[in-house]
Amino acid sequence: MSRMGALLHAAVDLLYPPQCLLCSAIVEDSRRRFCTACAARLAAERAEEACPSCAAQVSPFEVQQNRCRRCREVSSHVLRTARGGPYGPAHGQLLRAYKFHRREELEPVLGGWLVEAAAECPWIDRVEALVSVPTHWRRRLTRPLHAADRIAALAARRLDKPYLPVLRRTRGGPHQLGLSYTERADNVRGAFAVREGVRIHQARVLLIDDVRTTGATIEECAKVLLRAGAAEVYAAVVVSVGWARPGVQLTHV
Repeated sequence: MSRMGALLHAAVDLLYPPQCLLCSAIVEDSRRRFCTACAARLAAERAEEACPSCAAQVSPFEVQQNRCRRCREVSSHVLRTARGGPYGPAHGQLLRAYKFHRREELEPVLGGWLVEAAAECPWIDRVEALVSVPTHWRRRLTRPLHAADRIAALAARRLDKPYLPVLRRTRGGPHQLGLSYTERADNVRGAFAVREGVRIHQARVLLIDDVRTTGATIEECAKVLLRAGAAEVYAAVVVSVGWARPGVQLTHV
């Protein structure tokens, strides 16, 4: 039976050769998701150093006491942040394909990178539950695939921790895309709440989102969780865009 299965697998690969998930080139080894060139591009992006607190790209020796020179200047409700990778050309292309073109085969790849990054953090054993950044119900009508929820559920299974979707978005508002640093913070202020009847009794939670740009959304959600009784809030994102100056328009996802 094993020989028959191998022959069947080989026949399928011959008729439908596996393609690279990034560039669609034919991949000789069906066990690989990316061609050699794209795998190297992705590995190079993920090798970039990131701040353990805000997940922004940092230069060597920039981090002191777990904070980079930019996030040392601001207070944060999030203790530490892990990222699967930077919002570089390769990772950005994959995330957009997943979110906007429903390339659901990318979910275990993107989620897997987030899980690997979180699992390597020294604080991961403190986390008791995972929570996702919610979206408004109106947006779900036009975009049924909500990346944060899906990635959080996947991460919870792989990390063997409960996933508790306790947050809700209380109002809509403009999409963050194209808004400036300050506009993004204003857009999400007061936009989240815990679900009715929920009380988080000194729990240490990991907040999941697909992308961190300015950190405004994650900060607002963390603030709500702490007010509801959470003891500590950590964060993990698929990709991180990094820092931007106030007034600068941001055109990422």
